[in-house]
Amino acid sequence: MTNNLTVRIAQGTDASTMDPFAHSETTTANILLQVYDSLVRRDSEMNIQPHLATSWEYVNDREVIFNLRDDVYYHHGNKFTASDVKFSIERMVDPKMSDIFPPAGRFNSMVSVDVLSDDQVKVHLHRPDPNLLAQLAGLMIISESYFNEVGEAKFSVSPSGTGPFKMQNWKREEGKVYLERNDNYFLGKADMEFLEFHAVPHGVDRVEGIKNKIYDVAANFPPLDKEAVEKEEGVTVAGTPSVGIIYMGINTHHEILSNKKLRHAISHGIDMKTIIEEELVGCGYPLAGPVYPQAFGVDENQKPIEYNPEKSRQLLKEAGFEEGVSVKVEVPDGRFTQDKEICFKMRDQLKEVGIDLEVDVRPWEEFIGRFRNHQYDQMYYVGWGNFTFDPDEVYRNAFIHPRAWNPTHFSHDRMEEIAIEASKILDPTTRQELYSEALSIFRDELPWIPLFQQFDLYGLNEEWIFKPRMDEFIYAFDIKKNRG
Repeated sequence: MTNNLTVRIAQGTDASTMDPFAHSETTTANILLQVYDSLVRRDSEMNIQPHLATSWEYVNDREVIFNLRDDVYYHHGNKFTASDVKFSIERMVDPKMSDIFPPAGRFNSMVSVDVLSDDQVKVHLHRPDPNLLAQLAGLMIISESYFNEVGEAKFSVSPSGTGPFKMQNWKREEGKVYLERNDNYFLGKADMEFLEFHAVPHGVDRVEGIKNKIYDVAANFPPLDKEAVEKEEGVTVAGTPSVGIIYMGINTHHEILSNKKLRHAISHGIDMKTIIEEELVGCGYPLAGPVYPQAFGVDENQKPIEYNPEKSRQLLKEAGFEEGVSVKVEVPDGRFTQDKEICFKMRDQLKEVGIDLEVDVRPWEEFIGRFRNHQYDQMYYVGWGNFTFDPDEVYRNAFIHPRAWNPTHFSHDRMEEIAIEASKILDPTTRQELYSEALSIFRDELPWIPLFQQFDLYGLNEEWIFKPRMDEFIYAFDIKKNRG
């Protein structure tokens, strides 16, 4: 049983680092979100609200002034000031760091920051950016003095932020992170005194942990266990449509997978509706492209790729593989809900049309390392959590070569033109037209096979009140003790 002042959260993987700039995983972000704050943040309804910044004003389309709180302190005691905002933003957008910081492409509209006073900064952009505030919601502010004092190596394992919880201990060998409440947090005290994150890669263990109240929140909860768990006293399961989408990325330079007809044959041989029903109990939505339908500018006229075995066999024949073909997909073990199980289902379906899919299951750390180092030789199964609610997040970061988030080096001249043009236009009608064209190119080239939008489930101990967020983030400060 959990201490009533402690909340324990189970995720599929541990943090990869404590440097908020040097990772691309939601599981790492969920730990660091407790320690750090950003200039703005989204509320539970996904509306952008002031946070470390109290207000902002556009001087013009390339200059924005942010007014900052003057009552915020870091865990090590120093006061938060404008110089920390300048240091944080300029560290992220430093061109020398772009290969080291996976999310760097999200923030590259920003060039520099002027400190106007201790509580005011001016951010300079090299282009208009329709997503500036959405991006800044994901940029955690770090202390310049602390970073310089401890050095980058210690900073990456021993963070000190302004957030509602302070780091106690990171037991990497056990996959456990221990935090304690920051009683001086500028928004007040959290309901729990202690907070723990546990890496629990196997869904069955997260389920048992919720049933036995070892954990209070279990992310990536297996949908197949929802009904049984809800029969248990004092526990429940809650969910929400997610900004996370699941796809198979394809190395379009591979000697076999460079054949566009083969890529389409694979896509038509996958019955995603059946997989969602059987493996996710309906908790997911087939995708028409690389962005979920709630995002801005998604073309509603494009429907998910049709499951059509006959068309798959015909395309396979036209691609020159009438006798069948073998391909491989790499999949992480337990990072995404039913990840390897879904790949095994796809393997069985594709076998029926003459495609032999080898499923290569790898530990998450090894998998994400291969992703970052662009080592995929064929296909990979992964998710993308686009918290900006805009196609720019995907098209500009995944389909421009080279990019850290484009591990298979796909490129298409017109798609790159669209991604760059749409990223600096403020007119929504023009942007929507451009993204409709980009989606048509995507569907023709198929550098990814879009699989489904996630419906995130969480197992919950009813001693605490937790509302799942569409952006996949967990803010423990928002978890309240159930006093009903």
